[in-house]
Amino acid sequence: MTKSPWRTTWLHFGLLVLALAGAWLSFERPFAHDADGVSAGAAVVVQAAEGEVERVVYERGEQTLEIEAREDDLGRWFAGREGKDTVFVGGRQVATLWRGLEPLRAVRVLEGVDGTKLEELGLAGGESAPERLGLTVRGREVRYRLGGRPFGGADRYARREFGPDGESDAGGTVLVLPSEVASSLGGGAELLMERRLLTSSRPDVKAMSLRRPGSNASEPLRILQRVGANPADTYWTVSGSDEADADIGTWADKFFRLSVVAYRSGEHGADWRPEAVITVESREHGASTLEIWSVPAGEARVWLARSPFTRFVVELSASLAEEVCADLDGLL
Repeated sequence: MTKSPWRTTWLHFGLLVLALAGAWLSFERPFAHDADGVSAGAAVVVQAAEGEVERVVYERGEQTLEIEAREDDLGRWFAGREGKDTVFVGGRQVATLWRGLEPLRAVRVLEGVDGTKLEELGLAGGESAPERLGLTVRGREVRYRLGGRPFGGADRYARREFGPDGESDAGGTVLVLPSEVASSLGGGAELLMERRLLTSSRPDVKAMSLRRPGSNASEPLRILQRVGANPADTYWTVSGSDEADADIGTWADKFFRLSVVAYRSGEHGADWRPEAVITVESREHGASTLEIWSVPAGEARVWLARSPFTRFVVELSASLAEEVCADLDGLL
């Protein structure tokens, strides 16, 4: 009788599942012996209402990342600094992180973890350059040492630190913090920064006013976005007309591809040449103005911009920004 290949496949699959389950049990079992040693389900470990987390500090080796929550006319935003020189505005990932901190919940709380197990979890305290997460809530700082990850997951083991020298909790309490809180900061400013130049998304924009400093046009050019029932029916036109304008549509496609490359802490300089002033009107957020400059950098030029949404001066892709501004000459 011929043995079914499917039977063999399912047999190997079952053995693989048993092996993985055994590995998980060997890793997690020490916590299960004490009936009072594990708290099931999410547990609040830092009480914080919305708006009460003021600052987050992440440290890993030589990397130090600080993010501070601020308020202005546009609402809550996040000012970041990586090391001494890199400033940035936090994007959607930072907003998601903050929601996970108000309050901070642990996936699990493990009590009475002994020294041997702490070492396995990367929390024994002997690491030369430990990974740390610090929160400032209502003026009070709370710090955690971050360890390894549970088997097969992205969450992180963590241990509360007390005192100025980073002494860890002597009671052997270990938290399992969710990945969106404990792991999202490791990518640094490059992954956390806001890339958008404006609050409004493209579908929400109803009109734009375009001005090119130094051009012969005495008035800004006002263009309108006519939104149809589906994207294929949406087009751009000049104010006062209902006819689609292909040149304006092409320019708008390029403009909405502009994004933040980097943030700068400096202020406006005397050698900054104004290139464009673009006021965007949206249905939801009203009007917002983006200013674009170019600055000499050796034989080339660096292209910079600022809007109320960027807060800081930002750097743009030089080739795309130059093309967007040069194309204005043909429209005005």
